[in-house]
Amino acid sequence: MKRFLIVPLAALATACLAPPPPPPLTPNPPGSAYRAVGTEPFWGLTIDERQMVFTAPDSQPVSQPTPRVIIGIAGEIYQTPRLNVNIVHAQCSDGMSDRVYPDRVQVTVDGRRFEGCGGGAVAPASLAGTNWGVVSVNGRPIPANGEYYMRFEPARVGAKFGCNSMGGAYTQTGGTLSVGPVMATRMACPDMSLENQGGAILNQPMTMTWNRGDRLTLSNAAGRIELARSY
Repeated sequence: MKRFLIVPLAALATACLAPPPPPPLTPNPPGSAYRAVGTEPFWGLTIDERQMVFTAPDSQPVSQPTPRVIIGIAGEIYQTPRLNVNIVHAQCSDGMSDRVYPDRVQVTVDGRRFEGCGGGAVAPASLAGTNWGVVSVNGRPIPANGEYYMRFEPARVGAKFGCNSMGGAYTQTGGTLSVGPVMATRMACPDMSLENQGGAILNQPMTMTWNRGDRLTLSNAAGRIELARSY
């Protein structure tokens, strides 16, 4: 005996009219979330493997799922119903500071066009005039409280690893940074381990390793200091 499955016409119509599932999100180019900024007017853009988010002071944030990246002749292209992003790999200045970025970025938001820079700042030719927050010393993250920084003047660097202030004259030759002699105040603190380790690193020539200009690692036989640029 044959059996027949009776499907209501309404169910068939619903199945036919249902939109197809969205395409799977695809990873962005290697690295953490991509960031771009503009100054006239001020705006910001982040792109990760999940979504693209555009922010500006005069409007609500605009978010779109990150589409499949299109590899163009000069860079990457992202196209969505509300956000279109065109990245060109060419040096770009934000026009408001000495920062130089590796990319020029054009963003179109609901038909409105914005121009800016992206990709993280390029490593500066000189450390003079730059400020850095300490992220970790020998892989140990800094505590939430306290002062942890390195600040470079034209000829001297000042540093603090939670307790005493220290510093000295420095020279930057290629990828090597040398500080010395390092002088420090002598205040006693409950835990001076990060300071002792940081001071030991500063007392020897350090190899500078850059990560797109916003992150800097100073390393030698005594250990390593991870820095994040502050503005």
